[in-house]
Amino acid sequence: MLSIRKKNSRLSIVMLAVAIVFVEASVVCAADSPETKSTDSAPKSARKMTWRPVSGKSSADSKAVQLASSESAAGSEDSVATDVAPVSYDFYDSFVGDPLSPDTTFGMQPVGGCDCGFCDAGDACDSMAMTSHRNRFWGRAEYLAWSLDAIRLPPLVTTSPAGTTPENTGVLGQSGTTVLFGGNEILDALRSGVRISVGRLDTNHCDAIELSALGVFSDSESFSNNGTLLARPVFNTQTGAEDAMLIAHPDFLRGSVRVQVENELYAFDVLRRLRLVSSACDNLDLLIGYRHARLDEMLRIDQSSTYTTAQGQIVSGTSVVLFDEFDVENQFNGAEVGFHYRRRSGTWTLATLLKVGLGVNTADVTIDGGTTNTVPGSGSASFTGGLLAQQTNIGQYEDSQFTVIPEVGITLSKRIDEFVELSIGYSLLYWSNATRVADAIDRSVSQFPPEPSSGSGNPRFSFETDDFIAHGLTTGVNFSF
Repeated sequence: MLSIRKKNSRLSIVMLAVAIVFVEASVVCAADSPETKSTDSAPKSARKMTWRPVSGKSSADSKAVQLASSESAAGSEDSVATDVAPVSYDFYDSFVGDPLSPDTTFGMQPVGGCDCGFCDAGDACDSMAMTSHRNRFWGRAEYLAWSLDAIRLPPLVTTSPAGTTPENTGVLGQSGTTVLFGGNEILDALRSGVRISVGRLDTNHCDAIELSALGVFSDSESFSNNGTLLARPVFNTQTGAEDAMLIAHPDFLRGSVRVQVENELYAFDVLRRLRLVSSACDNLDLLIGYRHARLDEMLRIDQSSTYTTAQGQIVSGTSVVLFDEFDVENQFNGAEVGFHYRRRSGTWTLATLLKVGLGVNTADVTIDGGTTNTVPGSGSASFTGGLLAQQTNIGQYEDSQFTVIPEVGITLSKRIDEFVELSIGYSLLYWSNATRVADAIDRSVSQFPPEPSSGSGNPRFSFETDDFIAHGLTTGVNFSF
């Protein structure tokens, strides 16, 4: 029931994010729709246009050229010829959108925008037969402040109050036992990442191809302790009760323990953009392509103990060093489809994104462990297996499952000149059927190292999957050229 509730809560987050994206887009569209704007009987220009001299002439010269051109067209007999040096002019549209919108044309656009091919009986999005200057290439660099779904570890290191007997030290459920590491969620804080995108418009200046790569950098959490009372809690299948392996006890054992946990996320897309809707203020693209994504996680536990007093056949000075290591790699490959909607107002653009990856996730799990005993005067002996990684579960495992990776986002951008745009936004990525490193751990044991496998043959490994969410803020800069 708890697992179902957790999955339902994550699905609710995804559905809420999708709803927010489309509500935001609907509100902006309604605010700028023709029905909500006042009309005037007098004709008005669809855009604010300005003449811009390319050759460096002054605005006074520009006005003179406009006046001379107007008088000549009227056929006035009183017009006076003005000797003006030839000047090359660009027609500049002060309403500039993003590289994938019709407004990247620094030529004159007809009322209603362009429909990617034919406009006012023309075929270049230019009903006034003026030269269109479009930015066909663009690049985008974004800084990500994202949070990855937490890793939920079982209790891994425990301690007990002074005076606790060796057999009760660190045992869960015993009075005074405290969990030093594990038993909680880790690695869910904000971390840095980047997303780089590049693209090129087709000759129709509407459809495009885009490449995008995303990386949320590796983050880690480590723990180390060399206290006088340390243990690693397990469930003993031989006794059917909680138990623990001692690392340190003031009566006879000195030791230390170190735990390291890491994870990272990477993805890249190859997308084909097809313009579905295009108007003067907004456009909608269909996205079709390929997505690859990778989620890597690692857990390693190292412990070292030295006997300060002889214990039965174990002589004083004997050392025991062991480790457990769990590595999990998720690799997704699949098709991707989605929509990208943009609404412009002046130099501002509001964009919403929804895309879904459908494919196969291949999970590779590697479990390793080892123990080395060193006896004074007798040398060292090494054995396969630690405590949670023993001969019963050590190995490499692979599993493939159908997986869905939807991603939603909303971005607000401000164009600061013809070629540069600044943006801020929010993105959320959901990954179904991901294998997490905590899923690879079985804290039940039927023997302690270096004992051979016996009884129930624990720890064991079996594939388990869980939902994974990555989300956070994005800030970036877009270039078009």
